[in-house]
Amino acid sequence: MRKMKQDQGLDVIAEGLDTLKSMAQDMNEEMDKQVPLMDEIDTKVDRATSNLKNTNARLKDTVNQLRSSRNFCIDIILLCIILGIAAYLYNVLK
Repeated sequence: MRKMKQDQGLDVIAEGLDTLKSMAQDMNEEMDKQVPLMDEIDTKVDRATSNLKNTNARLKDTVNQLRSSRNFCIDIILLCIILGIAAYLYNVLK
């Protein structure tokens, strides 16, 4: 009687292990399908990162060029204002 209970318990464990084995095999098959997709995504992300770095470098150059020309314009305007003030003071103090 005791051996029958042990055999039944072992049968239940064996069925659980069979189920677990089939689940593991299904997971392995799914992983095998997913690996190429993940590699493709990784390649696309690397390409997008490279493009983004290039775009950022070009944008930085463009901003630096705009900033330098804008500073030049501001310098000219300030110089005109200072010359105007100097001319006014010269006329008033003369």
